[in-house]
Amino acid sequence: MQRGRPFSSNWLSTSDAANELGVSRGHLLNLKADGTFKRGKHFRDVRRTNSMRATYKWNLPALQKILDKGPEVR
Repeated sequence: MQRGRPFSSNWLSTSDAANELGVSRGHLLNLKADGTFKRGKHFRDVRRTNSMRATYKWNLPALQKILDKGPEVR
């Protein structure tokens, strides 16, 4: 039995999402930190239980929609 929400091909690792979008990993993480990207809609933390280091999956279509709007519209 599978638990949680299924992961589709829309959800990519940080490196893969950055490559697809043509931005750096740091840029994605900065936009997450400043609140541009929202947990659950734009990214998920998929770290293993009791892991200290976060591991993110990114929703590529949702990221593209935000990045296409530009910095003046959030």
